[in-house]
Amino acid sequence: MSCRPSAARLRRHPISAPARLSSYRAPSAAAPYEGVAIRFVAILLDTIIIGIISSILTASFFAFSLARVATRAILFGPIVGLRILIILVICFLYFTLLAGRYGQTVGKMAVKIKVVKEADGSPIDYGEAAVRTILRVIDGLFINLVGVILIRSPDEKQRLGDRVAHTVVVKA
Repeated sequence: MSCRPSAARLRRHPISAPARLSSYRAPSAAAPYEGVAIRFVAILLDTIIIGIISSILTASFFAFSLARVATRAILFGPIVGLRILIILVICFLYFTLLAGRYGQTVGKMAVKIKVVKEADGSPIDYGEAAVRTILRVIDGLFINLVGVILIRSPDEKQRLGDRVAHTVVVKA
């Protein structure tokens, strides 16, 4: 008796290679996912817009505060801290409200990309938008190097905020 299987037996039970485990791709999300360059242009536009908004909202307050500092009526440190806090609130509201409502910030609208749920490509909600926004702090470390490395590594091109919120960035 031979140890080799017969041709008839091989046809009945073909040996196949193990199935390759691949990354899940959202069925309704348009692939490919958007990478670093286009997202950089979007965040640059968003940064300019946030700068304009925060300057308008804090300029008069800051000018008044500087006048009071000149008279030594109050300390300068708390004023700068308050202005930074106002800017952080503006950033949080800008990214969370726009992404939660439209799936896009103004910068993303300009470059025609949007954020969708990883599982099914449906629009994200405010909770997912808030998670993405909060984790921008970590993604932005070392002049956005953390975010760039994370976006370049997986097939889905997700930064930390995308991974935790289970979202991807696709063409709009």
